[in-house]
Amino acid sequence: MNLDVYSIEAVRRAAATGSDHLVVVVVAAVHLFFRGGVFHSLEFRLHLRYELLMLGVQDVIDRLRDSHGSALQDHFDLFEMMRQEDEMEMSSNVDSGSSSPVDFENPAGMAEALTTKLNNTVALPHFISLLQHMLMIPGDEKHIHLWRLFDMLLQQLSLQTTMGQMSTEVEPSLVQIDIDQALSRLKTQNDYEMLEKELAEANEELEMERKRVIELENRISDLQDDAFSRISDFSSSPSDPCHSPTPTILSTSTSSLPQVRPPACGPPPPPPTAAQLRSGSISALNVPQKNVPKPPATLRTLNWNVLPLNKIKTTIWEKMDDEKVYKNLDLEELAENFVAGKGHKDNDTESIYGTLQRKMRTDTLVSVIDSQRSQNCTIMLSKLKLTNKEIRTAMLTMDEKGKIPKDMIEQMLKYVPTRDEMTLLKEAVEKYKSPAVLAIADRFLLEVGQIPRYEQRLKCLHIMRTYKERVEELLPCINSVTKASTSVSSNKKLKQLFAIILAIGNYLNYGKKAGNASGFAVTSLNAVAGVKNAVRCDRNLMHYVVGLVDQKYPELLRMQREMSGVFEAARCSRPEMEQELRLIEASLRVVFTELRAQEKILEEEELEMKENLENNNEEGETKLKRRRTVKGDKFIPIVKVFVNEARMQFKEMEKIHAEMNSKFFDCARYFAADAPGCSPDDFFGIFAKFLNTIAECQQQLWDERDEIERVKKQTMARKVFAKKGRGRRQQRNSDQDFEKLISALQSGEIFSEDLCRLRSSFRVTPRKKILVQ
Repeated sequence: MNLDVYSIEAVRRAAATGSDHLVVVVVAAVHLFFRGGVFHSLEFRLHLRYELLMLGVQDVIDRLRDSHGSALQDHFDLFEMMRQEDEMEMSSNVDSGSSSPVDFENPAGMAEALTTKLNNTVALPHFISLLQHMLMIPGDEKHIHLWRLFDMLLQQLSLQTTMGQMSTEVEPSLVQIDIDQALSRLKTQNDYEMLEKELAEANEELEMERKRVIELENRISDLQDDAFSRISDFSSSPSDPCHSPTPTILSTSTSSLPQVRPPACGPPPPPPTAAQLRSGSISALNVPQKNVPKPPATLRTLNWNVLPLNKIKTTIWEKMDDEKVYKNLDLEELAENFVAGKGHKDNDTESIYGTLQRKMRTDTLVSVIDSQRSQNCTIMLSKLKLTNKEIRTAMLTMDEKGKIPKDMIEQMLKYVPTRDEMTLLKEAVEKYKSPAVLAIADRFLLEVGQIPRYEQRLKCLHIMRTYKERVEELLPCINSVTKASTSVSSNKKLKQLFAIILAIGNYLNYGKKAGNASGFAVTSLNAVAGVKNAVRCDRNLMHYVVGLVDQKYPELLRMQREMSGVFEAARCSRPEMEQELRLIEASLRVVFTELRAQEKILEEEELEMKENLENNNEEGETKLKRRRTVKGDKFIPIVKVFVNEARMQFKEMEKIHAEMNSKFFDCARYFAADAPGCSPDDFFGIFAKFLNTIAECQQQLWDERDEIERVKKQTMARKVFAKKGRGRRQQRNSDQDFEKLISALQSGEIFSEDLCRLRSSFRVTPRKKILVQ
């Protein structure tokens, strides 16, 4: 029986939706179940209530009591008081030998009542045996499936006994239970619940770890930004990797200072002060000397805080055998690694040195370009997060690894160095003998300005990165117009609907100038809804046409699904598509022209190399080697592959576009429209609006029809219930109208008599929560 499971699940889902109306209806339905059919049995009602309590209905009731209206509060009170009444009736049926009723939530009280009930009966030995064996079974989670099995068996047996489904001769099928199979299923269910709990905990830990990873990534990103800004200060030109020596304040100051030498022997230790005598630190003067090996040289100092001898007792250091550790140490290696005065500089010295270097370098940076342009270029480089060397490599290889984002390529096009800027940058490098003196933006412009045909190369890269996206945006638009043109021009249902509208229009225009028409323009479709109804102000001619079609030609309304493509086609403009097609063609032409220019430059260089080899072998070989060392430019092979693939794809797209124009022009001419001056967005926009108007009118007619049917059903129900009410007064509640019944359920009026009676006899008290494992 799954009624209890469905009931509690329905209450939980209704509470989750936050709808008071739905919660009241569900709880009222549960109360109706308790009032009819098999629920006339006291035992059955108690069984169902106990099942609901085990499934957690008390938690749901406690949570909803204070957050909902008075109607729901009455239902909850009714549930509690009906339970108290049934338990009192059950307690009176059980001969417990006590004047006080049985507490059905107290295990000791129920066990005592059972003992009294079974005393001097043949069932008492079996009850004692049952308790003896249950005492042997542990109550931990590992054996919880056994207790569930006992619970399930007793529930079913008690139900079958109390409902009269068991005779004195017990059927074999009722007791032939596969215990192993039942235990296996219960154990599997218990394992599943435990695994589900572990999975929830693991998911929480995973979510916490993900948050930590995100925080660490953000910190790493910040550190990388800081490191990038520092590296940019020290980055040098690939053509001039060596920095010019920069004098530092530290080197000059340290060279002029005399060497400090330690004294030959230290002075004797001073006598203890009064403060030391008062604090008890005089004991430090009598600290026993440890057997520590003497190092071969002065070593680095470990700055730790030494504990006084009076604080050593009762701590971890009291009996520490640290002197034995020296036997396992390589003292020579330790002394070599931590000798004082050798190796790298101290951290303080290094940090001071680096700070002075950065300060002097920052103060001496030179910028020859416009300050606003330099600032914007620096911001762009900070977002790009690539070094000048990585940018140069990416441009030579046409960014085959995709390191430069598409939007950053658009930004880089704004910062192409001009001839005047390159002249100023070269003059600054010649003046200071090193490009390291240039600011970040100036250094970037100098680097990219040395790339052959940088501006043309960058434009080609931008075209290659955006070509696929532009094609993917244009192709669906072309296909939608082609599909809509075919579906509209070949739709026979649309033609029949046009015939109906033409006939109605000629009838309305009889004897007028616009009458006796052989056809109408598609732009007149939206004028149909403009003819108002003379009887009803909220209706027009389109409502009449839709109602007629729905009654006489219902198959015509299916054309809305067949012509669904017009909504996509109505968003496409033919001039914009043709303009985009020409722009894509022009961009491919730019890439092809640059490819030819690069190939021509390469041919000229190879021809010059051959001539130099023929005239002067040594000079020619030197230039050939120099050319090979600079190689790394992959513009020609990468762009050649792109151009070949893009040309084939563009030719196919032109073919599809020509087919679209042909079908669209045929469709426009089919409906007597001006094909050359017509655009899909205007033409199919008329059909899209027409179909939307049909759908709106159809929905309004359906709603009106449903309302009429509902009123008819209510009228018939009132007549039927009125006739039954005259002869059968005792069934007055069941003969009410359905809506009145729902209203009575929601307000609790149907249970008002029981509620008043129970409230005069019982009081709602807080219940103990039953923990379900």
